[in-house]
Parts: sequence; C-alpha cells; structure tokens
Amino acid sequence: MRKNTGFTLVELLITIVIVGVLLAVGIPSLKTFMKGNQLVASTNELISAFNVARSEAIKRNGSVTVCESANGTACTDPVTGRWEDGWIVFVGAVGTSTGAACSAANVGTSCLLRSHDAIDDAQIRIYGENVDTSAALGSTTFNARGLPRTVGGASQTGKFNVCSLDDSGATEKSRAMMLNLTGRVRISDNAAVITLCP
Repeated sequence: MRKNTGFTLVELLITIVIVGVLLAVGIPSLKTFMKGNQLVASTNELISAFNVARSEAIKRNGSVTVCESANGTACTDPVTGRWEDGWIVFVGAVGTSTGAACSAANVGTSCLLRSHDAIDDAQIRIYGENVDTSAALGSTTFNARGLPRTVGGASQTGKFNVCSLDDSGATEKSRAMMLNLTGRVRISDNAAVITLCP
C-alpha cells in the first residue's frame, strides 16, 4: 500500500500566515531602503555632473557649464532652481549649448558632454540656490582654472538640497551638496544647510 505525502490544510494555512507576517514587516523596511538608495544615487549623479564639468573645463582650458535642463539639449529658461527635471553638461557658457554631442568633428565649439534625464522617482526633489544671493541656482560655468562662475562672470558658491518626500509631500530624508569657491563639491547631512526642502 502506498502512503500519500504532502501538506495538510493546517500546515498550508500556517505557512501562509507566516509568509504574510514576514511580508507585513519587511515591505515597509524595503520601501524605506529603496527611497534612501534613490536619494543617495540622485545626489551622486549630480556630484558627478559637477566633477565632470570642472575637470573638462581644466582639461579643455575653457568654459564648461552644468545647468538644469528639461529637454536635455538647452538650459532651462527662466531659471527655476529645480534640478529633478534633468541637467546637462556642455562646453561653453550659458546660452551657447547647441545640443550636439562632442566629437572629433566639433572640437573647440560648443558641444554637449553629458545629459541627465529627469529623476525617475516623483518623490525626489532637487533645489539649487546661490549661497551669496539666495536666488535660485540654475547653472554654473567653470572657467579654465576650474573655478565656478555666474552668467556675469562673478565668483559663485551654491548649495543643492536633495529631498526625499513622503506621500503627503513632507520631507522624509534629505542631503545637501555644497559647491565652494574653488569648484569642489562636498556632501552634507547638516540640517543647518538643508533649508530648501519642504
């Protein structure tokens, strides 16, 4: 006589209850973990754009600009100070971007070095502010020495607040990227400099 093997109904129900409890505990933690990773990734991508712009300006011995851009080819006009819609890095000063990618054929002219699309997460906001004037910061041009300049050519410092919002629009987590007078960028979690998040 052959013996039947398998789960009884009680064993199956207990397994389903245990899996349900584990999911109820784990999903909120996973969501928080994913939002934290998106915040760090967005900050790092912006830092990378500024580092590329600075190093290319020094290497090319000319101006390289990083600016907010919703279309991926030209700077946003008028300036909004909202960088989550995307940004570009291009050779030249503000207003000279042709949207053409840099190649051997267009050396010495304005060309696009890097383009970043809008942030995928609708709950991530990136605000830029000129530290000296408290005005919205929509672009920075690095000169041949790697120093950040305004559209008018004056020295520039800036801060960028990367904010992760909850479902109600309040800030859950935030980070700041600081741009100093020498063109270097650094990260800060100091609440005193994270003032632009809602």
